[in-house]
Amino acid sequence: MKRTLQLLLMAALSSSGALGQINCANSAVAQKLVCLFPFSTGVLSNDRALGTPSGPQSGNSAAFTQATQVAESLNIAIASQASQLPLASASAGTVVILKGGVPETFNNLGPILVDRAQTIGKGRVFVGFTASQFVFTSIDGTSLGALPFSYFRTAYNPSTGQVQSNTYTTESANLNFRINQYIGVATVGLSKRIDASVIIPWEHVSFGDAVSGSTNYVVAANNVELFKYSLPKQYSSGTKSGVGDLVFNVKSVLASGEYSTFAAGINFRTPTGDDLNFLGSGAWGFNPYLVYSYLWKVSPHAKIGYQWNTSSELNNPTNTAGGNQNLPGGVQYDVGADWAMRKRLTFAGDLLGSQYLNTPRLVTTTTTLSTTTGQFSLPSSVSSNSTYSISNLSLGLKWSPAGKLVLSGNVLIQLNNNGLHARPAPLLGISYKF
Repeated sequence: MKRTLQLLLMAALSSSGALGQINCANSAVAQKLVCLFPFSTGVLSNDRALGTPSGPQSGNSAAFTQATQVAESLNIAIASQASQLPLASASAGTVVILKGGVPETFNNLGPILVDRAQTIGKGRVFVGFTASQFVFTSIDGTSLGALPFSYFRTAYNPSTGQVQSNTYTTESANLNFRINQYIGVATVGLSKRIDASVIIPWEHVSFGDAVSGSTNYVVAANNVELFKYSLPKQYSSGTKSGVGDLVFNVKSVLASGEYSTFAAGINFRTPTGDDLNFLGSGAWGFNPYLVYSYLWKVSPHAKIGYQWNTSSELNNPTNTAGGNQNLPGGVQYDVGADWAMRKRLTFAGDLLGSQYLNTPRLVTTTTTLSTTTGQFSLPSSVSSNSTYSISNLSLGLKWSPAGKLVLSGNVLIQLNNNGLHARPAPLLGISYKF
C-alpha cells in the first residue's frame, strides 16, 4: 500500500523534459533517483481499498497538490545547491610582480575555493584536481532523519458521488543523501590580462530512505473514526555516477597596481549532468562577477557576483506541461584572506554566501484531526516560498612541497540551517602550474 514519489510523478509529470514533465512510469526513467523519494501518498492504494472516486475531486486534489509540492521543494533545493557548490580555484603557486621594474616573488599560494583577481600569465597553463564529500543532514532546519509527512484521501460512493470516508496518514521519512565530488580544473593564460578555464565535475550521488511510523486513520463522513492501521517500515535506495554540469570561466584584469588587482569575469554553466539523477541542474547558468585581490603576506580578497539560471524540469511547482520555472539564483559573495605562514605554506580562510530568491522551502506544521473518539496530531512538511541565503566558512592550508606543485586541504562549514545543510565537508586537492 506504500506509494513513493514515483506515483506522484507518474500522475503529475510525463515523459517530455522539454515540456517540464517526468514520466516515472517509463522503465527508462523509473530507476532515476528523482523517482525514489519516499513520500507515501496513498493516492492509488486508497482508491483501490476504499472505492474508485467518481464524485468531486476536491479532497483528492488537496492531498495530491501538497504531496507534490513537498517533493518539488526537495528537487529544487538539490538542483540549485548541488549545482552551485563552491569549486576549487585556479590560484596556485607564487605570484611574480614588478616593483620599480624589478621582479618580486610573493610566496602566498592564494585561496582554495575562490579565485583571486590576478591571472596566471600569457601562455601559462594551470591544472588541478580536487576530491570532496557532502553529506546532507537537514533541509530548512528539519532533520532529514525524521522528515514528517501527512496527507489525506477521500473515498466517494461510486453511485451517488457522496463522501464515504477520509483516510488520514502520518509517517516519518529518514533520508540519507550524499555527493562525492571530483573536480578537474584547467586554466590557460590567453594573454597577460585574460584567463580561460574549464571545470569538469565527476560526481557519485547516493540516496537512501526508510519510511516508518505510517499510521492511517479512516474516518467516516460524519467524523466517526471507523478504524486505524499501521504499515511496516519501507526502504529504497539508489546510487548514480557521472559527469556533472561543465563550467566555463573567463576572467579579465580591469586594473592593477603593484600589489592590488581588480578583475571581472563570468562563469557559464552547461546542463551536461543527468538532472534526474541529481548529477546536474537541468538548467543553464550564468554568473558574472567582480573580484579584488591585494598581494601581501596576508592577502585580503573579495568577490561579488550574481547567479542567473534558466528553467529546469526539476522546478515545476504546477506539475503541468510547460510548467518549468527558472532555478532560484541570486547574489553570491566571498570575503576572505590568505596568510603566507611559511615560504611554502599558506593558510586560507573565506566567508562565502549564496542567495536563493523566491524559492520553495519546507516548513513543518501540525494539523489536529478531531473525531468522535478524540483528537489526533498529524505533523507534516509543507511548501512555502521565500528568499534565503546560505553562508559557509572555508578554512584550509596550501603547501608547495617542490617547484610549482601545490597540495591543499580544506573544510567547508555551513553556518546556518537554510536549504540543504551538510556536515563539514572535507576537500583534498593537487595542482600544478606550467
